[in-house]
Amino acid sequence: MAKSGVYDTNKSELSVAEESSINDALGPEARFECPICLAWLRDPVLTSCGHRFCRNCIYPWLERGKACPVDNMKLNEADIFPDNFTRREISQQRTKCPNIVRGCLAELSPLDIEAHLLVCEYKIPELPDNEKLRCSFVDVGCKEKFEDEPKLTKHLEEQIQMHLALLSKAYSSLSINKNEPTSSSSIAQQANFWDPPPKNSEPSALHDDNLQELLKTLYEKIVYLEQKSREQDIIIANMSQQIASQSLPMTKLNQLYCNGCYLWYVSDFKSKMTAMRENPHVMYYSTGFYTSPNGYKLCVRLNLSPKDNNYIAILIHVMKTDHDHTLDWPFTGKLSITLVHPTQSFRSIKETMITRPELDAFKRPVQDMNSKGFGYTEFALLEEIVEQDFISNNQLLIKVQAQTV
Repeated sequence: MAKSGVYDTNKSELSVAEESSINDALGPEARFECPICLAWLRDPVLTSCGHRFCRNCIYPWLERGKACPVDNMKLNEADIFPDNFTRREISQQRTKCPNIVRGCLAELSPLDIEAHLLVCEYKIPELPDNEKLRCSFVDVGCKEKFEDEPKLTKHLEEQIQMHLALLSKAYSSLSINKNEPTSSSSIAQQANFWDPPPKNSEPSALHDDNLQELLKTLYEKIVYLEQKSREQDIIIANMSQQIASQSLPMTKLNQLYCNGCYLWYVSDFKSKMTAMRENPHVMYYSTGFYTSPNGYKLCVRLNLSPKDNNYIAILIHVMKTDHDHTLDWPFTGKLSITLVHPTQSFRSIKETMITRPELDAFKRPVQDMNSKGFGYTEFALLEEIVEQDFISNNQLLIKVQAQTV
């Protein structure tokens, strides 16, 4: 895929101080970021097609795909070379220790962070086994223990499938036990409805009394459950009325306030392409979306490249809101545009841009939308998009991530 530079009439560049400040806030620059693991390059290598990767990322990738994950060019081991220049540049960078939240003020090279964390005096102390936090699913078989709440939270987010499997196994075991033949007294005892008679009592003399007591307890329990059920019905009805009274439906809220991560499904793509080929001035715009509930409003523009109509152009525009006076202008941050492949994620095309505050595209809008956009006038070759099956059900998916500083 061929791509051409950022589109705007003003081409002056950021000062070194501004660019350094932005990069410190956003993490590694794009040239120091591995496209596979999206972290600092570790033991960087350079491919014959001009892309940099971590050595431990690209080799396993080639074992599966035999192609560059950025431009899909065929590669083998002979096409990969050590990138000592980039290694030296990264070693000269400085980043703060992740334990800064606990008081560590060390600034190190990104390549030294892992070694530093092993000896950092501010790292989380290792707790005795009996004091560690247990997983919430310990009762169904999860044995994991954790030093602190963030690690426990991360475990719960990443191990959903394992926990579902444990719950399913526990439920199956419970169902089997329920299907085993049991006496009425044992069922009542398990449910805490009824206490069986003492062992030294006469069964024949107490049978009728115990049965009546059991029936009475069961009846009281049923009445209690019916009352709780009615209360829950009332709560649900009230919540439904509150949701229905909102001025915006939930689907629209999710679409507008997407925390800066917007998915634009360009439907009827073939007809749109035909219309743009027939008239080069035809452009299509996405619905406006916000970086936060009271943040910046942006939209995405799709059209054919004015330089070469064999390419599609994708640009981002800043839009006007009722709360622009509360925001900091010009808009400053990082913008990522991804052309998402519907079945093979490694074919997806992603480009990341740092905003340039001196451009008109990022100044406070005086109209509904800034007339100038920011993005790529030659983002992807239209023919390759079609040949590589980016279009599914006559629909193209564009993902935009906007991160403010």
